Amino acid sequence: MQQAPPDRNTTEEERFQDDYYSYLESPENTPRYKPTVCFLNDAFPEESFSLLDLGCGNAALCKYLPESCDYLGIDHSDLAIDRCLKLFPQRKFVAEDLSVALAQMVEKNQKFDAIVMAGLLFHSFDKNSLEKKDDEEIIEFCLQKLVSDRGYLVIIVPFAYGNHPSHTLFARAEFLQNSVKSMVEKAGGNMAYENISLLTGLDERVRRQKTTPDWFVSDSNADYANLYAGTYMAAWTFISSLQPGISPYS
Repeated sequence: MQQAPPDRNTTEEERFQDDYYSYLESPENTPRYKPTVCFLNDAFPEESFSLLDLGCGNAALCKYLPESCDYLGIDHSDLAIDRCLKLFPQRKFVAEDLSVALAQMVEKNQKFDAIVMAGLLFHSFDKNSLEKKDDEEIIEFCLQKLVSDRGYLVIIVPFAYGNHPSHTLFARAEFLQNSVKSMVEKAGGNMAYENISLLTGLDERVRRQKTTPDWFVSDSNADYANLYAGTYMAAWTFISSLQPGISPYS
């Protein structure tokens, strides 16, 4: 079974021209973002906070953020950013490759109270070369150079699973938890919060789309070809900081 993401059947730009990503805006997808928003609202209860949304896609996270949040969304897809600006004209968006954008922010000494990577881990590619980016480098760069002293790095990892013994919720969740926590620890981060949410009913929502996402397999009992394929969907939320013990729940 392959651990690397499967080959993409369509480009990122093509996906934003059809309904490939429409499931991200569905009510069934709400649990993907709610734990993060609740945590940040508790961490900054009486003040605004700045948030950098890396690989923002269609900016589905924006629907759940308070208006007082100083939001910046970055994605390398021009079509994605055009759509974001139409959906959320009051928010700030930039179309740029992440490597370029992050380096520019460091030059300007920009810091953020929250940096969110929702669905970016394991799926970050260079726009032109299509070369996969190093997840450990991205995590370390964000924690060490862009997160504010009081800030957090939020990693949301959606993952598919099924009923086959090799692809159960527990099997997939354990693999992801070990992988992400290892990368955060190597980057010098301290885990402040973890949550796993089931995206109940999302499989039925996906079945109604005209364009089927590459990860979706209709047979939940199948022995999937790779770790990224599945029928049902859940999301791991990992929130870390350079400072130990600054969780609002500690």
